This record gives sequence, structure tokens and C-alpha cells, in this order.
Amino acid sequence: MASNSYGEEELNLLPAVYEVIRSIEKDSPDMNQVNQKLNELKTKFQKARECVDKLPGIQYSKEEQLKRVAILHKQMELKTKLLQKYKNESSFDVNQ
Repeated sequence: MASNSYGEEELNLLPAVYEVIRSIEKDSPDMNQVNQKLNELKTKFQKARECVDKLPGIQYSKEEQLKRVAILHKQMELKTKLLQKYKNESSFDVNQ
């Protein structure tokens, strides 16, 4: 997959959003702390964008992705049927 893989916790944006809101809602907000929290949130968004850009199939439209999934699903069904057919065939002898 991606060479720069990030953990799920690193890409969880909600705690960072919460920290920004919490630092703004204080009675007397420290603007340096607010700016620091906003920069942390901005960095998390950038990491998330990088991960999304590296996802396989991102270059395809939704319709193309659905079409590819349908094709792969049909191939899987055919291969499953073939495997079942060969498995159930009694004329196949390993000792020949």
C-alpha cells in the first residue's frame, strides 16, 4: 500500500477538532494555544489528504469503481463454480 502509512489514531480528526473548540471556548482563550491547536488540526488534515490520494483506485470515478467491482465479483463467482466442479468431479484421479 502506501509507503507513508499512518495509524488510525493519527488520522482521527475528532480529538483535534475537540481540542480546538475547547481552547476557543475558554473564558480567556490563549491565542498561542488556539493557533497551536489549529496547526495540529491542519497537519492532521494534510496527512489525511495524503492517505486518500494514495488509496488504490482513487483515479477511477464511482461508476468505474462499481463496474470494476461487478466484473471482479462475476470472475470470483465463475472461479468458485469451477473449483466446486473440479472438487465434485469423481473422475479426477491423483494416482494416474
